[in-house]
Amino acid sequence: MFLVGGISAAFGQERPVPTPPRPPAVPRVDVRVPTVRLPRPPRRGESIDSEMRIASSSGVNLKFCVAEADLKINGWERNEVRVYVRSGLRFEMRVLERENGTDRAHWVWIRPPQPQGAGQGPAPACLSGDTIEMDVPIGAVLSIEGRSTDTVVDSVRKVGIKIVEGSIAIRNVTDGITASALQGDLVIENSSGAISLDSTTGNIAVFGVKPGQIGDAFRAKTNSGSISVQQSIHRQIDASSISGSVLFSGALLEGGIYSFKTSNGAIELALPESVSAKIAASFGFGSFDSDLPIEILTENEFPGGKSIVGTIGAGTTNVNVTTTSGRIGIRKQD
Repeated sequence: MFLVGGISAAFGQERPVPTPPRPPAVPRVDVRVPTVRLPRPPRRGESIDSEMRIASSSGVNLKFCVAEADLKINGWERNEVRVYVRSGLRFEMRVLERENGTDRAHWVWIRPPQPQGAGQGPAPACLSGDTIEMDVPIGAVLSIEGRSTDTVVDSVRKVGIKIVEGSIAIRNVTDGITASALQGDLVIENSSGAISLDSTTGNIAVFGVKPGQIGDAFRAKTNSGSISVQQSIHRQIDASSISGSVLFSGALLEGGIYSFKTSNGAIELALPESVSAKIAASFGFGSFDSDLPIEILTENEFPGGKSIVGTIGAGTTNVNVTTTSGRIGIRKQD
């Protein structure tokens, strides 16, 4: 005990244990995870650009209506329907019928999506946008209704269209056209089949049409506007306007039946020198003249007008021309 105490006293106090050095400080790194924002699904009724495609039969039937847009439809060689809407409502393609033996769409209804749950309210029934473009098979059959749209259709099989307000231009249709515009012009080019055209307020211009089969007729009617038919080879033509002129330029086929009428306007027929026709003309306040030699068979006056029946050539085609107030003229076709 003394020895231990002596040793402690000899060597002094016990040395403290040294503190180990601290490691250098690691600089703090602020790691931020970027926020990924997924695109917001469009709200109902919001205008967007949208496109859809669907495999179809070569003779697909398409039905749809357009509330407001410029509509352009083009036929192509693919068995596929493509629809693009710019700055418009979303839409869907509902297949009503598929082609026998395949899964391709044969009858398609194009429309805005319909609400799935209660309380959604009624959905719009018609497509809408700045522009609607469609590519469809050249054998397609179209059934279109519209409220306010300028429409162009090119190279399909058959068209049925009814527009409240807007112009309609159709060309290269092979199997018939039925077109109606309450307020707007109709222009038809290079098409065949039975053709029926109506406009309440607008002009009708037709060039290069023909029947697709025996018995196909051509009919054009407008309440306020002019009618011009050039190079039509239908055997049955009926063109009438309540207020507006009527012009026909082309050949008259043997055995054909032709009728041109207006209540207030002129009627002019531009016919080849070789034409063979029996002309029955009736006019009120106006006149009748012909550049082609015509043999007058009968000529009658009645209160407020006059009627003339005559033949040009052998008279093998029947032509009825009537105006209540206006001139009737037959010209030699250039």
